[in-house]
Amino acid sequence: MPDPIRQARHALADAEQARQRAEVNKAHAVLTMIDTWPIPNALDIDHPAAEKRADVGGGRVGEFVTLEVAATLGISDPAASALVDDVASLRSRHPLMWAAVQDLKLEVWQARRVVRTCHELSLDAVLAVDRKLASGWGILPWSKISKKLLNLIAAADTALAREKARAAQDERYVAIRHNGDSTSWLIARLDTGAALQLQASLGRLTDHLIADGAAEPLPLLRAQALEMLATPYLPDSPTSQDGGHDAGDEGDAPATRGESVGSGRIGGSSSANPSPQLPLADVVVHIQAEDLDPNTWSGKLAHVAARGGDVGPVLLPDIARLLGHFRVRVIPVIDQNGDPSVDAYQIPDRMRMALQLREETSIFPYSSRRSWSCDLDHTQPFKFSTPDSQRPPGQTRISNLGPLSRREHRAKTAGIWKVKQPVQGLYVWTSPTGQRFAVVNGHTHRLPDVQNSDRMETAA
Repeated sequence: MPDPIRQARHALADAEQARQRAEVNKAHAVLTMIDTWPIPNALDIDHPAAEKRADVGGGRVGEFVTLEVAATLGISDPAASALVDDVASLRSRHPLMWAAVQDLKLEVWQARRVVRTCHELSLDAVLAVDRKLASGWGILPWSKISKKLLNLIAAADTALAREKARAAQDERYVAIRHNGDSTSWLIARLDTGAALQLQASLGRLTDHLIADGAAEPLPLLRAQALEMLATPYLPDSPTSQDGGHDAGDEGDAPATRGESVGSGRIGGSSSANPSPQLPLADVVVHIQAEDLDPNTWSGKLAHVAARGGDVGPVLLPDIARLLGHFRVRVIPVIDQNGDPSVDAYQIPDRMRMALQLREETSIFPYSSRRSWSCDLDHTQPFKFSTPDSQRPPGQTRISNLGPLSRREHRAKTAGIWKVKQPVQGLYVWTSPTGQRFAVVNGHTHRLPDVQNSDRMETAA
């Protein structure tokens, strides 16, 4: 074998080992932050905005450490919270596995998955599992370790295993994520019986499509079958409700779901199958004024957003296809360049919507929390009237507001994190350790740290 190939192989192995060592060093750094973060004073934690004590890996720590970790790593607060809890639990509850991680016998991500799988076990049960897995680190492939882990957990606590089997019914869910390319991911956890019924229904529909001459690959046909099941039956004479335009009016929706299947129909109308109440969709379509010329709009793009998630860029002619099976409420145009204000502390719905349309996510550094579920924070705290002075007018305005998750909001209100909005839509943040960030249009930019910051000592 030529020497350059051997040299490249050694370089590849060295790079991989350096990557694994860097992950271990990151875990050590997180543990150091946990160990040295100030624990909130018990006399202060009763204030609504104060930092609370959190149970992390069997210990107590100030909860805002996760915000510092999140900003440092450029990840969301939930992701940082999971990292903090996982590495703390790894060290305190899985000592043999933690030693194996430091010896590079398994990856940090693998250890974190074991930690999360065992999080409901008692400490004695976890230590028993830790001992029985120890001999496999660095020898068994991950797939076999995962299978062995589930068996060990069931043996370690049979009562918990039975309880989890019963509780699994309450953990069913459906999640939909839009990709921004006119397709979406659908992920679901269903009752096994219902999943088998769905599988059989998709199989029957796929068989009908093949019998009708469809020649596409089987995975694509299954996707088409699921789309057919997802399309609601449309009434013959739809009526508008809630003052909105019904996108299901005859001639508006594309006639692509009228294929006969067995004794019923997929899509279309049927007197034997009355239509259910169609869901009402609040959909925001961003269209440039110059794109509204009907003679030139065939190749133009609009940006479609909905409460269920950002659909992304869509060709204007495709909007009717995407929305054709929903009742659509038309919302008047909101000028996002304006700066309306009111004197009250409460935020009017129209102002709230304008801000949420401008800021799709929280304005905290690297946050991914959707603004629809956030608090709206006054960047400059609202000043109420006192016996000696009237409150300043116009404090509640677009240029003095920003969406924040509840923990981010509390950290800001408590003064542990600082934020300024020098111009509308630009948020400049300073962390307790002196990190600085500028957030604008959902983008986070790192700024030079505050030098010689004593903010952590002040917060402590």
